[in-house]
Amino acid sequence: MGVDSVLSSVRVECPHEGCGLYVTHQKLSHHQSVCPLAPCKCPMPVCGYEGPPSVLYHYISTAHPMPVHRIQYGKVLQLQVPLSEPRLLLFTEEERRAFFLVGGVLDIGAPITMSVVCIRPGAFPLPHYMAKLWANGPPGEPKGTTNAVKVEMEVTRSKDPGDVDVQELIFLTVLPKLLAGAKLVSLHIQIDKLTS
Repeated sequence: MGVDSVLSSVRVECPHEGCGLYVTHQKLSHHQSVCPLAPCKCPMPVCGYEGPPSVLYHYISTAHPMPVHRIQYGKVLQLQVPLSEPRLLLFTEEERRAFFLVGGVLDIGAPITMSVVCIRPGAFPLPHYMAKLWANGPPGEPKGTTNAVKVEMEVTRSKDPGDVDVQELIFLTVLPKLLAGAKLVSLHIQIDKLTS
């Protein structure tokens, strides 16, 4: 019996915490790339924490002063997002999935941009997620002059949301006229889960 045939029959346990699946030595590398429990990085800069996606919510909500909001698939969540720190974590109870909403302003008076990243191993194929984001103009506008901007996007997935290539993202761009000197942007978000 050759070394290759021995190695092809040896089964090893996936090293990702909580997985427990045994695969052949030859298939271990592939399994690790698609394992839903592959460790993901905390989206906060210079943190360095890595853990299974299902525990990120608890870790981030206790270790960082980042706003965390529960969201249900297919339902609209209305948020007031501070322009000074336009980032927050969205979390679904249904499958313990974490989504990172990140935004930024390049210059004072410039548009603010916002996008969504699903924190999970990037090679894991399904499900896919679509996000609808829209921002409304400041409250108290005269009737019939409501300004709003809306975008629908496929949600990018990454196990390192702090290192996502900007070219992979689709952004909601909120023009300065919708902010009108406000310190918060009124944001609505809906995430839909697509299984095929």
